[in-house]
Amino acid sequence: MRSTLGAQLSALRRRRAMSQRDLAERAGVSVDLVRKLEQGQRHATRIASLTALARALDVTPADLLGKPRGLPAGPANGEVGSIRRAVLGIRPAEVAPPAVTALRPRVAEVWRLYWAGRYGELACELPERIGEARAAASESGAPGAALLAELMQVTAALLAHLAHEDLAHLALTEGMRAAEASGDELLHASQQATRSWVLSRQGLWSEAEHIAVSTAESIEPALSRASTDQVAVWGELLRYATTAVARSGRQSEAQELLGLVQAAAARMRGDHYSRYVGMAFGPTVAAMKAVDVAIAADRPRHAIRLAERVERPAALPTAMHARYLLNVAWAQMSDWRSQDAVDTLRTVEALAAEMLPHQTIARTIIAELLPRRRKQRLPGLVGLAERMGIAA
Repeated sequence: MRSTLGAQLSALRRRRAMSQRDLAERAGVSVDLVRKLEQGQRHATRIASLTALARALDVTPADLLGKPRGLPAGPANGEVGSIRRAVLGIRPAEVAPPAVTALRPRVAEVWRLYWAGRYGELACELPERIGEARAAASESGAPGAALLAELMQVTAALLAHLAHEDLAHLALTEGMRAAEASGDELLHASQQATRSWVLSRQGLWSEAEHIAVSTAESIEPALSRASTDQVAVWGELLRYATTAVARSGRQSEAQELLGLVQAAAARMRGDHYSRYVGMAFGPTVAAMKAVDVAIAADRPRHAIRLAERVERPAALPTAMHARYLLNVAWAQMSDWRSQDAVDTLRTVEALAAEMLPHQTIARTIIAELLPRRRKQRLPGLVGLAERMGIAA
């Protein structure tokens, strides 16, 4: 049976009336790669190649991998439909404006659900919270606008995970307007960091890089006297810029940006929480990013060695820890440490079972590992694939 990637690649290519050679030339990859993917002789490829193929077919990488949209439970994307109506705001809900002091802990709880990977609960909470925040922004001005900006930011982040990236950008548009109304420069910059991340998920590397780099330049702090929040937001923007540059294949530039991320992390003198980032920023995050850059450079063995130096990944929020472990699993899969990759995926499932099906990297790893069962037993893989909704 052809992999989901191979089947999608073939169907989308034929839909656009392209030959395998046409697609290969347009994507800048070898025709042999296209042929092997479509024939099921290969089930995964480098992230840069996957992105190039998706762009040549005018789809997102998630579309190419057959990633499902929305939440797996609930009535036909009902939760996403409610979020869509809230984001569009065509018929604003009649909500009595809550006091900012009452709304602030509700916004904090929304962020907690996001970083815990509890997408179902978060999706149910957001529509009501968005209505409250809009009312608070109208009533109380800048303090309410700041909370509205945060809510639209977390809404955008969730929508991107659920493969509704364009709706995520709409949420961020309102979030950035609200951040400007709040008068908080760092809040606006953190919105731009999320915008860069969403663009990266769509494979729009140059656009993601531009947003992250230009915003980082506009808020660049003097490290010797900058606050924790200033350094954290600047470092996060550089981290997203590093992702975009590494994924676009410019490895020397990615290393230069990684050096700046590491400099910002060193200035933190440990992992310190920033409300603008929503988690701790510091050496642990920088060390995780080094693993990601090595993977983008197709150096899985080096990535595994770097992963051994990440000292406290479990100290970060569950969602961040889980996403990092998926990078480790990718490196293990690429280095033919197949059982290690399976075991790492099962660790991710134990940490954040609800968020795992929404991770395209997880689906790609499983698709690559399944055919290896012809030569390796790989206990635990089939059950994991079934729970992910992937045909074994």
